[in-house]
Amino acid sequence: MKICLIRPPIFCGSLAYPSGPRFGLPLSLLYLGASLIEAGHDVALYDALIDIDANLRGLQPDGDGNYHIGASYESIGRKVRDMAPDIVGITNPFSDFVKCAMKTTVAVKSALPQVPIVVGGPHATSDPASFLYDGSPVDYVMRAECESAIVGFVKALEDGSPLSSVPNLVYLQDGKVRTNSLAPFISDLDSLPLPAYHLTDMEKTFAFVKAGFPSRFSFEYPEAHREVSIITSRGCPYNCVFCGNHLHMGRKWRYHSVDYVIRHIELLTVKYGVRHFHIEDDNLGMDPARFEEFLDALIAKNWGITWDTPNGIRADRINAKIIAKAKASGCTYLIFGVESGNQRVLDEVVNKKLDLGAVEKIARIAYRRRLDVHAFYVVGFPGETQKEIRDTFGYALKLLARYDVVPHLGLARPLAGTRLYDICEENGYLTSPRRPQIGKGLRGEVFDRRMIETKDFNTEDLERWVKGFNRKMILWIIIKSSVFLLLHPIAAFKVLNKFLKTPGGLRARLLRIFFGALFFKFNYIGSVHSPRSPQNQFRRQ
Repeated sequence: MKICLIRPPIFCGSLAYPSGPRFGLPLSLLYLGASLIEAGHDVALYDALIDIDANLRGLQPDGDGNYHIGASYESIGRKVRDMAPDIVGITNPFSDFVKCAMKTTVAVKSALPQVPIVVGGPHATSDPASFLYDGSPVDYVMRAECESAIVGFVKALEDGSPLSSVPNLVYLQDGKVRTNSLAPFISDLDSLPLPAYHLTDMEKTFAFVKAGFPSRFSFEYPEAHREVSIITSRGCPYNCVFCGNHLHMGRKWRYHSVDYVIRHIELLTVKYGVRHFHIEDDNLGMDPARFEEFLDALIAKNWGITWDTPNGIRADRINAKIIAKAKASGCTYLIFGVESGNQRVLDEVVNKKLDLGAVEKIARIAYRRRLDVHAFYVVGFPGETQKEIRDTFGYALKLLARYDVVPHLGLARPLAGTRLYDICEENGYLTSPRRPQIGKGLRGEVFDRRMIETKDFNTEDLERWVKGFNRKMILWIIIKSSVFLLLHPIAAFKVLNKFLKTPGGLRARLLRIFFGALFFKFNYIGSVHSPRSPQNQFRRQ
């Protein structure tokens, strides 16, 4: 069968770095496409997000101040009609953009009313029934991990087999939502084919990154805009209250062999000239021995690539030897998922079961090895007191002051399918609906950042406290970075050169330096910013 996979456009409230749009490859669709191709189907991928000028010229905000990023819905309808697929699959990777996904389904259904549309992704997994209201353009929803399930789904449509036999599928039957059981999560990840990178325009994606819209914060060097995200393992056995990843990835930690991962990286490095990798695993360091084996393999290959962990890792799963090998293999930074600076909150509220002493110990080791480290923190949990919130602020600033650990602070968000949502709903802590309403009126758009109020704090309190923390954090970074640059004149020269070459006005340049140079300053005195192998060795095909 001929199948069209679509990544919808998004909206964004700004076009300026770092709050502007982010562009990376549609990895989930590339995995699904590879599995469907292996099963003998004809697959096309339409990435509507990048079907615009890479410099975003000519974009104007709508009445709400939002910019539409990607092809127009009318254009999507025309292009999909020209493809004439038998099935259309649409991903909805983020709950914030569910309206964009639904508008895409409307455009496709208007153009091809007889063609079945299936929607998947994390939000569809957590709330599939909301896509299947009366008169919805969505015919089917696929939940959770779908590489095997979607192949079975397409075969059922092709053969006319009963849909009740298709795992992970949700659909309307006689006016009622029918939810099939979930298939077991894939235990042998090496059985999956490598993502079908040939389906997407990688050079166009790289052009967006080069124009100043990277998919993640990353250290910059010549050709570093050739960046991709990869996943080497899936699942997480931990039970953090705010996390819903177990819904689509499971709690059992599963992993690719190191040989498979190296083969994956080699494909991207040699064939597509990729220079930087964002390793997005939920639990990259779950098995320290495997992590070390992977780092040894990277060092032995000597490709001159760089990498980071933007999704965060557990500091208590790594050690001094791993830090040293990470640095030697091209790691530009690690992010630790800390969440709270109060041990009681970590243990009893967040249920992270992370020892703050272990975090500080490994932060000290990374600092001595001159490896940049960032950390995620979250405040505003039910059950967290004002004093405990201040403890998180204090802990974050302590690690910044002592070991240059750059904090990234967020407010707790009760996403669908999480225990945090259940707690908030049961106790009346929600200040607004937990999710966009995606029925006929397509109402709702963005999750409100300020969604939780308890007897210990309200939304105004949280905003005020976070702003105060951010002012202190920025001041610390500026002071420490200024001292660093005074002590390292070569690094200072490189940063100045970066400042002069950055396009835009003074504010744009300062932001680029703050989020690019000063967040990754150890790289300016190390070797990772200077790839060990010349770019012209890569054979782009």
